[in-house]
Amino acid sequence: MVMVNTYREKKYHLVSMFAIILLLVLISGCGQTTSAPQKGKDTSDKMDEIDITVTHYPTGLYAVPYNVGIEKGFFEEEGIKIKTIMGSNGGGTTVRNVLSGKLPFGEVSTAAAIQSYLAGAPIKIIGGGVQSVNDIVYLTRKDASFNKPEDFIGHKWGYTSPGSVTETVSQLIFKSLGIDKEKVKMVATGGINEGLTLLEKGEVDSSLMLDPAYSVDKDKWKTLFRVSEYVPHFQQSVIVTSPQIIKENPDLVERFLKAYRKSVEWVYNNPEEAAKIFAKSAEINDSASVEAVKAMASIKHWSSSIQEESLKQVLIGMQSVGTLKNPEDIDWSELLDQRFLPENERLNIEKLK
Repeated sequence: MVMVNTYREKKYHLVSMFAIILLLVLISGCGQTTSAPQKGKDTSDKMDEIDITVTHYPTGLYAVPYNVGIEKGFFEEEGIKIKTIMGSNGGGTTVRNVLSGKLPFGEVSTAAAIQSYLAGAPIKIIGGGVQSVNDIVYLTRKDASFNKPEDFIGHKWGYTSPGSVTETVSQLIFKSLGIDKEKVKMVATGGINEGLTLLEKGEVDSSLMLDPAYSVDKDKWKTLFRVSEYVPHFQQSVIVTSPQIIKENPDLVERFLKAYRKSVEWVYNNPEEAAKIFAKSAEINDSASVEAVKAMASIKHWSSSIQEESLKQVLIGMQSVGTLKNPEDIDWSELLDQRFLPENERLNIEKLK
């Protein structure tokens, strides 16, 4: 009987030890399958595989840092594999894609992010994107006599849609020149291509194009100006995420922005090669892409930081078009989460008050 009990005790201890070892293996395995690997490809073979959304992808210049980051391996260096970049028509569509929970990050117009926040959406701005409106070019028909914004008093000025970046910067242009906005006939064209069709038919007197499409087809039109000539500072887009991603995977957020910064720096140091990478995705010729990307790189078009003057211009423009009643309605400490940016890139939100 003693021998039987001793055998049972030994068997019990062996089974217990095996169970503990198995549990430790399972816990270890769970740790390896989380979505927050160690930083950098050299410290871990695990990759966070994600999809993201970028406004006007793949033809808009917002795409350049992402194309470069994927091609040159900057995201993979940070343990991130971007499987798919979903495009959208901008604004609320991009925000909804992120807040649906399926896409951890998106780049969206700053005005759309602010409007979504004011409407009660749980959105967080974690970094900047496009820092200027140098990619927006206004033009007219080749035989038209218009040369500058002042010439459009009493004439039809095209912009894409109410509350859009193009309406906002148009009002900033008129404001900077002291032009009474009521004296210019503002026409919402519904889109860029639609605006060009209306311009061709004479139903508007001005319309716009975005680079790189402008660099491809500029000879068809009479160029008036790049918007940045009149609006030199404007936070055109920002990178957003959801509070859930920040709470559950802050390391992913930090690594994503780090890869974005690496990509932007590489673009500035290698604009011609960056343009050729972008040309493949946008399906345009290399020469037009090089012209467009070099023009943007020369003025530091992209940055993960958010700049005070650029953001203030967005707020002024939104007030001009009626999409923002009172800037004091924005709680920047709630909307803006800068903990993942280097300290020298962080905006002092007190200066926005």
